[in-house]
Amino acid sequence: MSARPLIAVTTSELRRPEDVVARPQGEPPKLEVALAALYPEAIERAGGIPVIVPLLRPETIDLLLDRVDGVCLPGGPDLQPSTYGQEPHAELGPTEPRVDAVELALVRAADRRNLPILGICRGMQLLNVARGGALHQHLPDVVGSGLKHRQPEHGSVTTHHVETASHSRLRASLGGPKLEVNSFHHQAVHVLGKDLVATAWAEDGTIEAVENPGDRFVLGVQWHAEGLRDHGPLFDLLVAAAAGAREQPDERVAATASLPETRRLAAAPRRPARSRRGAGPRRLVKAG
Repeated sequence: MSARPLIAVTTSELRRPEDVVARPQGEPPKLEVALAALYPEAIERAGGIPVIVPLLRPETIDLLLDRVDGVCLPGGPDLQPSTYGQEPHAELGPTEPRVDAVELALVRAADRRNLPILGICRGMQLLNVARGGALHQHLPDVVGSGLKHRQPEHGSVTTHHVETASHSRLRASLGGPKLEVNSFHHQAVHVLGKDLVATAWAEDGTIEAVENPGDRFVLGVQWHAEGLRDHGPLFDLLVAAAAGAREQPDERVAATASLPETRRLAAAPRRPARSRRGAGPRRLVKAG
């Protein structure tokens, strides 16, 4: 029996002592990293072994990625706007600059190794920013409040639908042309990062999924797929791609050796998010 692939799952949320309620006979409050159990559970159901990643020192990231076969980027707080060259918006939520720095470095290192990546909600936004893209900091300013992108309902409940691109991995795995999704965000992709294309859109034009064209599996979705059992095939795809990467370690090493460690994908020229229907009004795009 072949070894099950190892999937690194980052921890995007920090809980500070003042935010933790002390329990009788429990541990004293302290700084903690947090991750919803739904992520490792989804990876295990798909046949992978989750490796939960705490905050790491920069020099440790490469050592970790040398030992894993894929990466899952979970949801979490807003990204610090300075990571994509903007000033904070008045409606910016909590940010964790230290977490941003670690996760951005991890994504770029994973790209150098051609590792499979699945990004969920913040994870999709992080992937986009790591590749030089930018975000809408507060969607209601852009699309209004007709569609609620931050639902009050439980994560297992779907509240709106998205339209998927016809030849995308997303549609091939989950079907289409429309998918029912949940929604827990107030930010979204504005300018696409390097080598990413939009493959799903909400009714108001918000980009809801991005992919890396070609053979390598790199996919981000704006909704919380880990909370929707019908969206389990996304984790199946990640684990299957990671199993393939595990069988080709020499190619990964060669890809890493061919790129200098100081390279940063965020330095690549930005390009606007392009609609697959041309310059229609229903896609949130930025003119060049």
